[in-house]
Amino acid sequence: MFKKVLLLIVSLYFLFGLNAAAQEEITLVAVGDIMLAHRLEPFIEEYGPLYPYKYTAHIFKEADISFANLESPLSTKGEPVPDKEYTFRAHPKVAEGLKGAGFDVLSLANNHILDYGEEALFETIEVLDSKMIFHIGAGKNILEAREPVILKVKDKRFGFLAYSNTFPQRFWAEEEKAGTAYGKFSRVREDVKELKEKVDFLIVSFHWGSEEEISPQEYQRNLARLAIEQGADIILGHHPHILSGIETYEKGVIIYSLGNFAFGSYSEKAKESAIFRFSFSKDKLQRLEIIPISVYNKEVKFQPRILKDKEAERVLERIQELSKEFNTRIKLRNSIGIITF
Repeated sequence: MFKKVLLLIVSLYFLFGLNAAAQEEITLVAVGDIMLAHRLEPFIEEYGPLYPYKYTAHIFKEADISFANLESPLSTKGEPVPDKEYTFRAHPKVAEGLKGAGFDVLSLANNHILDYGEEALFETIEVLDSKMIFHIGAGKNILEAREPVILKVKDKRFGFLAYSNTFPQRFWAEEEKAGTAYGKFSRVREDVKELKEKVDFLIVSFHWGSEEEISPQEYQRNLARLAIEQGADIILGHHPHILSGIETYEKGVIIYSLGNFAFGSYSEKAKESAIFRFSFSKDKLQRLEIIPISVYNKEVKFQPRILKDKEAERVLERIQELSKEFNTRIKLRNSIGIITF
């Protein structure tokens, strides 16, 4: 009789204990650059704003928080800024797709969000607000651009900040000028330190580096480490359009480039990317899962596809190789890369 009772107690412990652990776990999913104009525009016109997310939306919807970098204004207003080689502008209706796919927070701190001037930026903010999609990194002045977003999930507070360290410099916000938050070292130190007192977990997004450059520059490494030293848990980098290495530093993790996601170009260099899924439990970051995807638009037609088996292993092995200089250990399991903290 005693053995039966003991067995029942152990069984109940594992049943309810595991369920409680599952309930406590919080997931954050992040992807890189989203640009829903240019070559992608006719596909959205024909198939609707949910078109790019057909094979990936379930991942964003299942997560507690989903993040991306929005690489163009969503507007019908403004004129293209002069003397800029590439200017992008997507129709405001694409916000329906972003919302429907499950995105919660978007960084506007990049080198394209003001491609059609302040008027288009302001409309972008209005459109995102109307869809209840949070945004960071740009505003009517530098104070607004530096404003964080704080989300509460299962009694835990997640804070988000975003900065752009890319040109043109005229896109950077000032006291009485709209634009993006430039990531000055002193500014990042101040913002992160202040926000950390209000949240349990802190995520900082940087638009930085050079396009198609694999290795981070010295200032990127220093800036990322500074943010973690002041309390950041996760650094999310973008702009190179291709994947870069991953560094674990102190109690945080740095992804120097998340690569592209749904991006309206036929780039021959940005063929592979990944979805990054973070898991938090209790008071710490527990795990990062790397889900390889194809973003080679000549094949996937602007619908990122999840890679499996040998194709996935090839991408993950490349990330492993790029992360060697940071002594980061990535395990490969069932077509997914795993980093445990």
